[in-house]
Amino acid sequence: MLKYIPVLIICLVLSACSMPRIAVLTDPLTAEEHNDLGVAYELMGEMELALKEYELAYKNDREWDQPLINHGNVHAGLENWDLAEDSYRKALERNPDNPEAMNNLAYVLMKQDKNDDALAWSAEAVKLHPDNPAFLNTHARACLRTGNHARAKEIFTQALSHLPDEDPLREQVKQGLKEVETK
Repeated sequence: MLKYIPVLIICLVLSACSMPRIAVLTDPLTAEEHNDLGVAYELMGEMELALKEYELAYKNDREWDQPLINHGNVHAGLENWDLAEDSYRKALERNPDNPEAMNNLAYVLMKQDKNDDALAWSAEAVKLHPDNPAFLNTHARACLRTGNHARAKEIFTQALSHLPDEDPLREQVKQGLKEVETK
């Protein structure tokens, strides 16, 4: 029996070297850095990676709404309308006065034929930023979809007055005016 003690001691010494250890890993990036990384991935066309970074950003900072808006924008670009809507609504829970989230929500609601809700959200965005041509364009389109052609024409005209000639949105607004005139 005593001859097994050295073998037992050697086994104990060797196993002590491989004892499991608990390592606590922390994310070295801030929410802002994850958001910026998401933007970079989005610009490179890496949408799945962008979505993951935006998720890390909005989970790391539970008050900041911009990563949720960016998350929604990627889903809107992928035509995942329900997921985009969900992201914008979560952004508005964090910041109920964010006109960008309101405007983008209105856009995806129109894509889902929820035109009355889109009209309400786009009106709120315009109320907060009455001279923003993108918000005016969305609101005019919501008016057009809900049958208020005269109001849509008025808003499209207002949007054009705020757009420089070289702005790409100008062509979309002009197209909206043509749509109003054909109705």
